[in-house]
Amino acid sequence: MIYLGGTDFYIDVPSLPRHEFEQYSTKLFDKWEAYVEKALKIPDYSLALEVQEGSIKGGAKIAATLGALYFGVGQYGSFISGLQTIQAQVSAVGSFLATQAVTPFSYSKVKPKIKKYNGSLGELQRLFHRVQMGEITAEQAMLKAEFILGDEARYESHFMAELKDSFESTRLVARQLDLPLNILGKDTIPQPENKKRKPRLPRSEPELPIGQQFRVEVWRDSKKEKRKVRVIQL
Repeated sequence: MIYLGGTDFYIDVPSLPRHEFEQYSTKLFDKWEAYVEKALKIPDYSLALEVQEGSIKGGAKIAATLGALYFGVGQYGSFISGLQTIQAQVSAVGSFLATQAVTPFSYSKVKPKIKKYNGSLGELQRLFHRVQMGEITAEQAMLKAEFILGDEARYESHFMAELKDSFESTRLVARQLDLPLNILGKDTIPQPENKKRKPRLPRSEPELPIGQQFRVEVWRDSKKEKRKVRVIQL
């Protein structure tokens, strides 16, 4: 499986009783899964959601085989545009999850803290950008891509061939050359200011509460398999 992306969320609300917390987590997974099925255009994938109690701290991940990803990417124009589209879909389902996670607590007007992860899709897009900027060659990008994709890269030759062709056909972006300072007039050279700026003090971030009592894990290894649930006392 290739890690496509994920979403973490934190909601500062009072703890729930165990049965309510388990019900909240499974309902959240079911709503998320239904939305993923409509929004994510790949034939198969795995979903995993973990939610910890003591306020609510959750994390969700989406993964798929390279073959399923190849099918999804092939639905959209070029290879790179397909990667971008699938990544946008993964991001959208992450936003949906975070919105649904806080919906039961809308009475308190609490806003969730959300963090998204681009996964392998984001790493591949960064490689395209580096090739485009001339920072690395297509050959170097392929070596890095093979490392990112792991063992599955060995068995999905069609995906890797498309990826290689896309790297090699990526056009370099023209760069504007900066003029050296020594050819400019003296009057045009900016003079440094004598004022000394006070260093900024780092902002202290609020600490997350500790001592969570339960963690609910809900997952489905593929679209064909049944949903599984596990409750762990911490």
